[in-house]
Amino acid sequence: MKTLDKKTVAIIVILLIVVVYLAYRIFQKEAFSIAYKTAKVDTGNITSYVTATGTLNPTSTVEIGGQVSGTIKNIFVDFNSAVKKGDALAEIDPTPFNSQLKQAQADLKKAVANAEIAKTLQRANEELYKKRLISKEEYDDSTGKYSSAIATLDQATAALEIAKANLDNTTIRSPIDGIVISRKINISEIVTSGQSSSPLFLIAEDLSRMKLDAHVSEADIGKVKNEEEAEFTVDAYPNQTFKGTVWQIKNEPITTNNVITYDVVVLIDNKDFKLKPGMTAEVKILVAHKKDVLRVPTAALRFIPPPYALVDEESKELNNTSVVWVPIKNGRLKAVSVNPGVSDEAFTEILDGNLGEGEKVIVEATEKAGTGSEPLGPIVLPKPQRF
Repeated sequence: MKTLDKKTVAIIVILLIVVVYLAYRIFQKEAFSIAYKTAKVDTGNITSYVTATGTLNPTSTVEIGGQVSGTIKNIFVDFNSAVKKGDALAEIDPTPFNSQLKQAQADLKKAVANAEIAKTLQRANEELYKKRLISKEEYDDSTGKYSSAIATLDQATAALEIAKANLDNTTIRSPIDGIVISRKINISEIVTSGQSSSPLFLIAEDLSRMKLDAHVSEADIGKVKNEEEAEFTVDAYPNQTFKGTVWQIKNEPITTNNVITYDVVVLIDNKDFKLKPGMTAEVKILVAHKKDVLRVPTAALRFIPPPYALVDEESKELNNTSVVWVPIKNGRLKAVSVNPGVSDEAFTEILDGNLGEGEKVIVEATEKAGTGSEPLGPIVLPKPQRF
C-alpha cells in the first residue's frame, strides 16, 4: 500500500506541473501580444548618394628648389603672393658666381690665344713639311698641340656657359602663373641644389579651380562614375553646400588600418576663393536619381519577425532572397519576395515583386502587455543577411 501511495503522489505531482506550465503559457500568451508598425507602399522619387570624406587640394602644384647652392640674399614673395611665369621669387648671393664667371671669361681668352698660336704653328709646319724642311715627327707634334688647344678652347667655352647659367640661376623664378602656397626659406639661410634638397617654394597653379580627393570605400566605388554630380561641406562654412563634378576615379587602392578606399577626384569651382588647400570635406556623390518609382521604406527590407511571431507556412520557403513582411488575418505575417533597386536613407525602389501601391508592409514590431495596455517598446531584432 505504501508503494502504491508513492506512485499516486508522483502522478499527482506530474499532473500539477503540467497544469501549472500550461496555465503559464496561456497567461503569457494573453499577457503579451505583438503589435506591428506598418507603412504603405507608394510611388515617389529616390535619390541615392555615396558618402565619403576628402581633402581639398589645388588642381596642380609645383615645388621649386634651388639650382645652385648658396646663401639667400633676397626674398621677393611671401605666402599668398600672386606670381607670373618668370617672376623672381628669391635671390641667392651672386658674388661667388660673378667671380666664377670672370674666371671662366679669362680662361676662355687664354684658350683662344693658345689656339691661335697652335694654329699658326701647325700651318707653318705644314708648309715646311711639304717642302721637306722638317721631319714628320715635328709636323705631327704641332698638329697634336693644335688639336689639344682646340679641345681646351671647347672646354673653356663650355665652362663659360655653365658660369653664366649658374649666375642666372642665383635668381629663383616661378615656372608658372599661380599663387605661393608655401615659403620655406628666410634671408641668410643656406640652400643646396639637387633632388635631395627640400623645396623652397610651393606654387599652386590656380586656386579659382580646385580638386577634392574623396576616399570612397571599396563597397561603394562600383557605383561611382565620371561626370556624376557631387556636393560637400567643410567645417569653415557648415551652413553652405558646395558642388562639383567627378573627374577621375583612381584605380590605386589606399589601405588604412586594413580598410581599402579609392581616390575619387572631384573638380570644383572656387572663384570666390573661400575654399583653401587642406580643408577636410564631407562628400556626397549622386549615383542614382529615380522619379515616380514604386518604393517601400528601407526599414521594411530590414525587418525580421520575432521568433514567436505567427508566420505563414509558405514564408519559410523564401530563403536567400529579399523579402518584405505584410500582415494577414488573425495576427499572422506573410513574406513577399521582392527585387530591390536603388536605395536612399529612407526608401528603397522595388523593381518587381508581388507588391502594389497602397499595400501595407511591416517596418517594426513592439510588445504589448495585455489587452489595451501600452506597448512596452520596440523588439530588438537581429540584422538580416538578405539586404
